[in-house]
Amino acid sequence: MNSTTLNRASLLIVSILLIASQQAVAQAGHLDPTFGSGGIVTTDFGDQTGSSNVASANAVTIQSNGKIVVGGGVPSHTGFPVPAVARYNTNGSLDTTFGTGGMVAISSLEDAPFTAITLQTDGKIVAVAGGFTAYVVRYTSAGVLDSTFGSGGIVTLNEINGPTQSGVLVQPDGKILVADRALFRLLSDGQFDTSFGTGGTARTAGYPATGLALLPNGKILVASSFAGTSGFISQYDANGSLDTTFGIGGQLASPGTAAGLVLLGTGDFLAGGSLTNNSIQIPFNESSGFAVSRYLGVGITDASFGTNGGNVTTVPNSTGVATSGLAVQPSGDIVMLGTANQLGQTAFALARYTATGQLDTTFGTNGTAVTLFGPGASVSANGLAIQSDGKIVAVGSYSVFVPYHGFDTAFKLARYLGQ
Repeated sequence: MNSTTLNRASLLIVSILLIASQQAVAQAGHLDPTFGSGGIVTTDFGDQTGSSNVASANAVTIQSNGKIVVGGGVPSHTGFPVPAVARYNTNGSLDTTFGTGGMVAISSLEDAPFTAITLQTDGKIVAVAGGFTAYVVRYTSAGVLDSTFGSGGIVTLNEINGPTQSGVLVQPDGKILVADRALFRLLSDGQFDTSFGTGGTARTAGYPATGLALLPNGKILVASSFAGTSGFISQYDANGSLDTTFGIGGQLASPGTAAGLVLLGTGDFLAGGSLTNNSIQIPFNESSGFAVSRYLGVGITDASFGTNGGNVTTVPNSTGVATSGLAVQPSGDIVMLGTANQLGQTAFALARYTATGQLDTTFGTNGTAVTLFGPGASVSANGLAIQSDGKIVAVGSYSVFVPYHGFDTAFKLARYLGQ
């Protein structure tokens, strides 16, 4: 064999090994190296003197062009966070065409970070700010408060009940539905829809909302959770009254919490949360893992899903998982997001299931994936979205105590490969 042939053979072997290495790394559930730095994006807001004035990325949605819109709260000079929206390009860089340098904040709404966010078909952004008073805010696609909505782009909801999670969606007719401690429906200009409930507000059964979905027939599904221990799914008619043909008297209980809700094209739906374990080995109200269930549209368990209708998954080396997100990929696979307590550290945690409710062992490490952000860091995984290519975007809050400086705080975004 001459030297030229030998060199070509060596190059071929190297190429094969490189391709094999890339394929091994490019596994579903691994961080996406094309996003930010090794799959992680950090938007830092510097040191803050108090632990209450920290950043929180709470909700995320994906535009049709692939840009990522994140809603949450950012530190302010008052010592309390204010609601903010940031938009990122597909590579994770801030989109400087949006707002100021990629971000907009409302300094007048103190201690009311955005907790839910959605997009209208015209590209406008609708977000719910959940504090001791709840607000609905609409921005143009460029990040400017929409003056045609409410008062200068802001609607104040008639509730003062303390911070809570929420859900928001835009109906096909342009009306905006909000689930918080109550159900609210607004007309497209921000006025309350008086045909809904009483003056646009309907009382909800159960606890503060954690998820919201609209059926094709106009009925409304709401997930709710109480103190991280129990959850319910309720269904309402289009006028805001409880639909007593659903479940038992309009409600059904879910295993553990009901932190996520996804309506399927069949009319069935998924609920996801954390299963609480009060055993001696696990501290009181510590969750034993992710819990996902599937239900038929009439509000009964689909026994063909998982084992007797559901699946519970522990995360290795974790004493508990607080579930915060549930979504379905274009492939039909089901993804859950939560915050894991991992050997004294908090981390982003994911689990993936097949469409039939079986843990997908080809995802991450035997079905789960965990992302740590360094020693001493306190993180909370709060929002989940799936891109059209199946990639998974998780967002959350980050803070770490820096001696003599205070708390360094940031948005954390992580993108994972979907296949």
